[in-house]
Amino acid sequence: MSQANVEIVREIFSAWERGDFSSTDWADPEIEFTIPGPDPNVHRGIESMGRAWAEWLGVFDELSISGEAFHDAGDKVVVEQLFRGKGKSSGIPIDEIRGATVVTLRDGKVIRFEGHTTVEAALDSAGLED
Repeated sequence: MSQANVEIVREIFSAWERGDFSSTDWADPEIEFTIPGPDPNVHRGIESMGRAWAEWLGVFDELSISGEAFHDAGDKVVVEQLFRGKGKSSGIPIDEIRGATVVTLRDGKVIRFEGHTTVEAALDSAGLED
């Protein structure tokens, strides 16, 4: 099942790389969603995740998030990611900001999305060694 999980996560990041953040078909209705930044809260449910994600995404223009590497951790997938775009109000280009995410799946749906600022933190959270 873990390879199937990796493929599900690859599909999510494939859309995000094209700048398409509109789908939530991949998310469990009770998803837990956290992203690094000024909002440290755990957002529960698709609607709450959508609000938090929209607020975070709203500060960028032309944002894309690509999955650079996918680490299989059973029911978890660690994604090394690369952000590109530009600041909406500043116009400052974002050429390469790296981060990582731990995506936890159950029955083909993402039940937890946990953003990290470093790959090391994500690998540690997923119980993998870097």
